[in-house]
Amino acid sequence: MARKLSRFAAAAVLALVIASPPALAAGAAHPSPVELDHVWIMVSPGAPERKALKNAGFLFAPGTNRHDGQGTASITVELDNAYVELMWPDSSVAVEPGLERAAEKFRERMLWRTSGWCPIGIGLRQTTEADDSLPFPTWSWTADWMPKGTSMVMLTPRDDTRSPALFIEPRALSGAAEQAARAAPFHHPIGCRRVTAVHLVGPRGYKPIAPLEYLQAEHVLGIRAGDQWLLELTLDGGSRRQTRDLRPSLPIVVRY
Repeated sequence: MARKLSRFAAAAVLALVIASPPALAAGAAHPSPVELDHVWIMVSPGAPERKALKNAGFLFAPGTNRHDGQGTASITVELDNAYVELMWPDSSVAVEPGLERAAEKFRERMLWRTSGWCPIGIGLRQTTEADDSLPFPTWSWTADWMPKGTSMVMLTPRDDTRSPALFIEPRALSGAAEQAARAAPFHHPIGCRRVTAVHLVGPRGYKPIAPLEYLQAEHVLGIRAGDQWLLELTLDGGSRRQTRDLRPSLPIVVRY
């Protein structure tokens, strides 16, 4: 989920322009209409799992993001071209009428080790001004925390209880220049700046849905089978040949 709009407005004055990460686009026959904006993991209330990222050498942005109407809250690690978000159902954040099912989905994702749901979300941003059509059905929803008149486009089918959450952020809440500006103040002790590859590991027996296959074909992410859900993030091209495995606290492996 995105952060509050006011943060975007403040960051925009820095007008930093960054290119799409080449490792994510390498081999594409044409520019992809979408690129990575962020990834999220559903965690326990208050995100005690944050310690795993802190111990690995990442700094969290100050404050907590409240997603009014959606019933969740989150904290983020800001990188130059994307961010990592830890999100949880928060009983102090209202759920607006009509979004009760969405709130329940977040709870099921938080309980992924026993519920069978996937705890991972992949947020995308559009790379062109045109609203390019996608080769599979999508659906949209909105909540109080989103700018008025905007909505989030969901690529994961509405009734899918096994796949990761795949979605396109509203244009007002995403942008490469704004992301670079938000990340500029943070100098992570691990020394990494950019996400250059994303691989999603699904449990054996899981058949990737059409949107996942599409994102793989567009070189936005890679997919492979494994023992359980896992997000593999490569930072700065993996130039140091180092790995941080954040399991069991978080289903994340960082290569840098």
